[in-house]
Formats: sequence, structure tokens, C-alpha cells
Amino acid sequence: MKINKNMYAVILAGGSGTRFWPKSRVDNPKQFLDITEGGSLFGRTLQRISPGIQGSRIYVVTNRKYRRIVREQSAFCRIPASHILLEPEGKNTAPAICWAASRIYRKNPNAIMAVLPSDHLIGNSAAFMMALQKAVSLAGRDYLVTFGITPTRPETGYGYLQTQTIKEGGIRVVRVRRFIEKPALNKAKRFVRSKNYFWNSGMFVWKAGVILKAFQKHQPLIFNLIGQNASKTVIETVWAKLPSISVDYGILEKAGNVAAVPAGNLRWSDLGSWESLTEVLEKDRQGNLIQGNVIAAGCHQTAVFGEKRVIATIGLEDLIVVDTPDALLICRREQSQRVRDVVSVLKEIDKSKI
Repeated sequence: MKINKNMYAVILAGGSGTRFWPKSRVDNPKQFLDITEGGSLFGRTLQRISPGIQGSRIYVVTNRKYRRIVREQSAFCRIPASHILLEPEGKNTAPAICWAASRIYRKNPNAIMAVLPSDHLIGNSAAFMMALQKAVSLAGRDYLVTFGITPTRPETGYGYLQTQTIKEGGIRVVRVRRFIEKPALNKAKRFVRSKNYFWNSGMFVWKAGVILKAFQKHQPLIFNLIGQNASKTVIETVWAKLPSISVDYGILEKAGNVAAVPAGNLRWSDLGSWESLTEVLEKDRQGNLIQGNVIAAGCHQTAVFGEKRVIATIGLEDLIVVDTPDALLICRREQSQRVRDVVSVLKEIDKSKI
């Protein structure tokens, strides 16, 4: 599928993936794991964009500790070594995006950049590429564009976009009026019914120059430190001075030129928990999801992720079991978000297990 010749992609791959502990660890987080049995999420992200964006126009922002694994898993698309931007420490998405935008703009002032998380699952790649083309067209009109996922349920764990469809410049544009973070259930139910609300996917498209101007206006500290000169030497010197802030909160909630591309058919999931993984993978007739060397007897709506040793489960219901050589997780499906609480405790008592 043909993409604009000025198109670049920025893959954000620096997250620690704590919500997928104990499989996901500090040295090998979720985005680099094959948790869907279809290749790593990072590799699948690269494969998804490869029909339209060649490796020479892909940038990856990641933590310096992941340099080797990024190089290994991206070897097939031949990303230049200079395009792998290594953060000294995680600072959320805004500094990472500003750094990449600065590098891309210096190379091509006409560049349009897609910013994509490395740990999302998209089941319909063709639909994604079509949505990307629409987003590129809007970005060409100086909009900051996000992908709005049509809600399929009143999800309280996602952020929402409140939108209004209007006619601007001779075209219909879905303008983002407000960002709502993780609403209460009654509000989430109302959002699903209204049809003017979308899940915030965390995928964005904009001109490099336009997003840099937005940083200059709304986040001048970040812009002044890395938005004009983002060499490796500068990064090492100033990175610790940067705020840890998301691009949503730092830029998009303040900007007046944000548009959305409705994308309800991507089969998208941000895979934010073990429970969300069970919702997108194929299950047996009893609703069980089984991976590894597992014997499941009389279980219902249960997910068991094993490795080499035999795991036997009997009569379980609505549970998640994740086995690794040095740690075992057992929780109720609806409690799987609380894995982060376990990781927080381990940071204090046994960092070797995170």
C-alpha cells in the first residue's frame, strides 16, 4: 500500500512491561516477548508498517539496556544504527517523541511521522494501513492526528476521546474536543452509547515540524533542551533535566488542532493486562486459554501459561496462572491489573525477580 514519500515511523519500545510479570522482566519486557505466539509484539509492529515504510525511515526509541534485543529483532528491516535512540532512563512519551521529531526534522523538514507503541496488538493489518493513509492526509493539513478506537464495551481502564465531526477546508474532520482518563463505569457506559467517544489508542501521526512547534508552545523546557539539537552528547547531558510526562497530557490536551481517525475495525488491543490477552487469543469450548505443558481438567474461563514443566489444573474457574522458572502468578482474571502492585513490592524486597 502506497504511503507518502515523506513518511517516517517512530516506534516507542522503552517500556518495562510490569503488567505482564512474571513473563515480562526488566531485562526482557513485554514488547520483546512472543506472548501471542505470533512473534514478538515489537517485531509484529515492524512487520505491520513494512509494506509502506522502509527501514531507512524507521526510528526506534528505547532504553539503552534494550539496544541488543532491538537490533536483533529489527534486523530483517535494516534500521540504521543511528535511528535507534537510546534513552538513559524512561521519561514517558513526550521527551521520546520530541527527540525523535527533532532528529527526523533535521533530516527532512517535510517529514510526517507516525508514532506507534511497540506493545499493542492489531489483528487487521490491512485496516491499519488504510487508517494510516487517512491519518497522513489529515497530518498534511497540520492536524495532530490520533487513532480513535470504536469502543466495544464500557472499559474503565482506557482513556477516551470526546469528538465532534465538523466540516473544515472542504472535508469532514473528526475533531478531538476533550481527553478523558479512565472514567467511572457509569460514564464509560454513556460514552459507548453516545457514538461520539473513542478509546485513545496512543497511536499518532503528525508533521515533525508541527509537533515541534507544539512542544515549543506547550512544553518549552523539553523543546529548549532537545527540540532543536538532539545529538547524543546533548542527550547525555540534559536527559535527567527533562520532565517525565506523556505526550497526551503535555501536548494534545492543550493543543487546538487535534483530529481523530475512527478505526473500529483494527481488532486492536493495548494488551494492558493478562486478562486483556485472554480476550484476544483463541480459547477452547470451555473458554480456557492454554499455553505450554498443561493438563487442564474441569476448568472454565481460565488461562494457564506454562513453560517446560508440567502444570496440572483441576476445577479452576476465572483464574490466570503464569508459570516461569523462578516465579508463579495466580490471580483472578479481573484482578490481573494488580500485578503492578506485586512488582512494586518486589522492587523493595527482591529486585532480582522483576
